[in-house]
Order: sequence, then C-alpha cells, then structure tokens
Amino acid sequence: MNPTERAPTPGDEHLIRPAAEGEQTDWRRIEVASRRFGDFVTGGIAYAVETHSGIEKSTARTIAHVLGRGIGRMSALADFGRTGEGDYERLRDEYLTLYHDPAGPAWAKEQINWLGTHLIRHAHPNAQTIQSPEPYPLTLDKLLVPTIVEVGDWAFTVHVPGSYSGEVIQNDLVPTLAELQIDEDRALRAFLSLPNVNVMSGAIMEDFHDCFVRSYRSLNDALHEICEVDERERDVIDHADQKRMVIETMSPDYRELREEAGEGYDFVEDEEWVHVFTK
Repeated sequence: MNPTERAPTPGDEHLIRPAAEGEQTDWRRIEVASRRFGDFVTGGIAYAVETHSGIEKSTARTIAHVLGRGIGRMSALADFGRTGEGDYERLRDEYLTLYHDPAGPAWAKEQINWLGTHLIRHAHPNAQTIQSPEPYPLTLDKLLVPTIVEVGDWAFTVHVPGSYSGEVIQNDLVPTLAELQIDEDRALRAFLSLPNVNVMSGAIMEDFHDCFVRSYRSLNDALHEICEVDERERDVIDHADQKRMVIETMSPDYRELREEAGEGYDFVEDEEWVHVFTK
C-alpha cells in the first residue's frame, strides 16, 4: 500500500451506523468498521515496520475512526478520524477505555498502541521510554508522557507511561505524591522531572535513593566534586614537578567537565540548588 494514499473518511462508509452516544462500547460496530478499513490500516502498520518508524497520520486517523464507531459520533476519536485534530487528553482517555477493556480483541489493543504512541510523539517529540535502548515497536506502557500534576498549591511535571488514564493519574498518583510531600522536597521533585524516570514505577522513593547523589549550591560546585577537580589539580602539579616546571594558575574548564560528567550523571537546576543523580 502507498502510505501517502488518502485515508478513508467517514463518508466512505455510509452503510455503518454510528453508535448512540452514552452507550457502552459496541465492539460489534468496531469489528464491522475494522473489516471495511482493515487493509488500509494493516498496510500503514506494515509500512511503519518496514521503515522502523511510527505510523503516518492517515493511518492514525483511520484507526481512530474505526474505534470511534463503537463510542459515538461526538467522541474525540471520531472527531480525530474526521479532522485529524483533537485534544490529547480526551483522546487518551477514550482509547485507554478500549485498551483496558477485557472484551476488546487483541488486534484492537495493538492498533491502540500504534495510535497512542503516534499521538504522544506528535505532542511530545522528545518523550523517552522506560527502557534503553528504546524498544520497537513502541507500546503505551513503555513510552513516558510529560504530565503536569497539581499537589497542593504546586504544579509539577512528571513522566507517566502512556497506558495510564487521567482518572488513574488524579485518583492514584496525585495522592501518592501528596503523601510523599513532594511539594516540600526539592530533590524529589527534581528527580521526578527527569524524562526517563517512571513516576508510576511503584517504587518512587527506592528509585530516588538509588540515584540521588546530593544537592549543591551551584553547578560549578557540583562539577568540582563530581569530577574530582582538586585531585586533577594535584595530578597536574605533580606532573609539572616531574618536568621541572612551575604552574602558577589553573582554571577548570567547567563547560568540558559538564559534558564529561553528563555521561554518568543528570543535573537538575532549580531556583536555589543543583540536584545530581546517577544515570
């Protein structure tokens, strides 16, 4: 299939009756729509696999259109199928309802993985995964989504696997973060802001303590200790003595030291501190 081929539109399937609004998911309607548009979707996924990439927008729209048949004409999925536009959070909560439905067929879950990861990478091109190197094909449970959560009077960005709905984030994650007093713990907030840290790991504090080095007043202070600048200076002086040379002044190249240290450490700066974590 030519991946640039026009995606089927709702007008192409006048024989399929849309689900009534407010009803439970009608998997029969989804199955009927899938048979009608299956070749286009299968071809789009095959092309993505062949090129080791995500699916094209036309394929994503068609998957959304098929899934929207079982939810209703006014659903975010149906609208994305028609227009190619939509609010990520609304789309997420709709397709995750289908994704976690035990009545749903395996092919639907696979297609939702393709659709969801496409939408996430469109909204957040630099979204990272909980595994390194990045697995392929991507699945929602492996792709971390930058997500703003509110705890008390504070709003923070954390990274949540794409398989969690807004309801789970609000009802499970936010109370957990409140219990951990994240609004009072600068270092913990810094750790959870890292794009490859899974805030839904179930072991937030264990992960934090495994990685936390300490907090410093400045980046230069952090680099001075992490890179053992004093020891390097002694090595240079000893070498100069051996060569009968005198070095009167030395100055660390902190830009180069930052690049070197970045291979093994993450540095997160806030208004007052620099927090350092091992990778």
